[in-house]
Amino acid sequence: MLNIKFVTQNRSIQAEPGETLRSAAIKNTLSIYPHIKKILNCRGRGLCTSCKVEIVAGNVGPRNEIEEKTLAKSLKSNPNVRLACQITLTDEMDGLEVRTHI
Repeated sequence: MLNIKFVTQNRSIQAEPGETLRSAAIKNTLSIYPHIKKILNCRGRGLCTSCKVEIVAGNVGPRNEIEEKTLAKSLKSNPNVRLACQITLTDEMDGLEVRTHI
């Protein structure tokens, strides 16, 4: 089990390696979506950017092609921005800290 801390909510969750950060948050009843985006989102396909998170501490590896394309504008202002739906958790990510609703 991995321990993932969500700074905005001041809450930590337990997650399994192999699941996405988005699915781990949802499974633990932690909303990563702001406002109406809780309903209006792409359901983890990497298209809408509503699950953007900032990596505060820890390493999540390189961005995939979907993130590079979808986050092109956001990366200029903050290189630590990632899509929760595209981050697949691994054992090396234990202790990861993220900020949601950015």
